[in-house]
Amino acid sequence: MNLTDSLLPADLLFSANFVWLLVGLYAFRWAPWRVLRVNPQLQHVFLGASAVLFLMWIFEIGVRPALGFHLLGVTVYTLMFGWSLSIIGSSLIMLAVTAGSGDWAALAMNALLLSVLPVSVSYGVYALVDRYLPHHLFIYIFLCAFFNAMVTAGVTVLTLAALLIVTETYSFARISNEYLPFIPLYLFPEGLINGMLITALIGLRPDWLKTYDDERYLKS
Repeated sequence: MNLTDSLLPADLLFSANFVWLLVGLYAFRWAPWRVLRVNPQLQHVFLGASAVLFLMWIFEIGVRPALGFHLLGVTVYTLMFGWSLSIIGSSLIMLAVTAGSGDWAALAMNALLLSVLPVSVSYGVYALVDRYLPHHLFIYIFLCAFFNAMVTAGVTVLTLAALLIVTETYSFARISNEYLPFIPLYLFPEGLINGMLITALIGLRPDWLKTYDDERYLKS
């Protein structure tokens, strides 16, 4: 799923830096820094979750550059910390991943595809469910975690595939034969892992979930 420097046109990779910078500045502006400063436990949880996400991202299975899969885990990350902190944290994780691969020209595009996009989709699905559906525990676990993670992963890989086709990096025939058939096999494990992690956090450490509250989902 990670792009390399040579896959996309240089001007496209360069222009992605400006979009990433604007999103990063907006996230930085609205991040709850005061809450982080007064809550050392939240700092440790944020760093620990970021380390786990980094380990998930460095293990990728694929047959060609960018045509691979790795667990995103972004939905749990977003439900734990909200949009702004998740954008910042996942962007820093992508920076660490890039330090290992050395594909610095593709850093911004990778951050947009694997950080900004999935975090935004995850938070968007959560916001829609929270606004229009009842505040029920099952709805939160199934729609905000399991279903949300599947939708997020699907949007991410299809956007990546569309980008590779539009830029003529790979032909539609190659992607449809070598990549698209494996997407359904990828979506269910992504949803299952995110759903299981959210269920465990609700049972053990609900205070680690920024988007969850016992008062709303259990006592309403």
